[in-house]
Amino acid sequence: MPRFFFDVLDATRSVPDEAGLDCRDLGEAHHQACALIAEAMEGPEAVRVDWHHWRVEVSDEARRLLFTVPFPQRVD
Repeated sequence: MPRFFFDVLDATRSVPDEAGLDCRDLGEAHHQACALIAEAMEGPEAVRVDWHHWRVEVSDEARRLLFTVPFPQRVD
């Protein structure tokens, strides 16, 4: 099973994924990126973050960028 890496970034900060995650295919990797975003945007601390410029960059085992999933606008 291929390993994918899910780095979380905004314009000035980066949270690299050092471990990665095994996924069946690109569809599962996209699902995992969306789940990561949903989890990051939950909780009391998350409401103070401006998620507008944040994104998850999904890379393959060679760390080649495959696709990017932007964080959605927060609707409160």
